[in-house]
Amino acid sequence: MYILNSMQQTQAACDACGAQLVPNAAYCERCGARTRRARRLVRLAIRVELLFFLLVVGVVIAFTWTYAAQR
Repeated sequence: MYILNSMQQTQAACDACGAQLVPNAAYCERCGARTRRARRLVRLAIRVELLFFLLVVGVVIAFTWTYAAQR
């Protein structure tokens, strides 16, 4: 448990300018660059959107194929 607490208390530094970041910051207050956490969240959001889009396309294709087979 001590290891987890000590890891949470360390402050991260900005990759672009080296300034100390506020915990859970999405952007650096000094230079405005995105943090690693923000980049991960953006990648996750893109993956979720892509998965949803593919699901919708798959459902549309399945319904179209089923409807065409009934005619």
